[in-house]
Amino acid sequence: MDAAMAGPETSDADPRGPGRGGPAEMTIIGVITLPGTERSVADGRRFVGETLGRRHPAADAVRLSVSELATNAVKHTPSGTGGRITIRLAAAENAVRAEVINDGATGSEPRLQSRPEADAEHGRGLVLIDTVADRWGVTRGAHRTTVWAEFSY
Repeated sequence: MDAAMAGPETSDADPRGPGRGGPAEMTIIGVITLPGTERSVADGRRFVGETLGRRHPAADAVRLSVSELATNAVKHTPSGTGGRITIRLAAAENAVRAEVINDGATGSEPRLQSRPEADAEHGRGLVLIDTVADRWGVTRGAHRTTVWAEFSY
């Protein structure tokens, strides 16, 4: 199956996904909690840029992915109806992990169903993340859902 069609890795235990090795010993380098509004998407991009710095080798991919994940959280979860989103960045040697945590642990999980039509106005966010991230996935908690992506450099 095409990797872009497979969807995210899902795990309730190891945030790196079931049976997956990943960057070991990641250290949280920044966390921000924002209201679940469209304005917070731009604030999240700015947070990534300020935390990683403009010259960081993964900065563009992480900024793009956080922007897409934050947009999805605001549009498709309870975060966008008076809730909040939390963006957390973690790093290890030669790797960065970005997480967008939204209010809500029910509903459908983000999945790549198919590539959008050329003239479609929506549906490209997860395709972009699947392209620029080494891997991504979903971790559900009791009241919140984390969508994460990891980037090597």
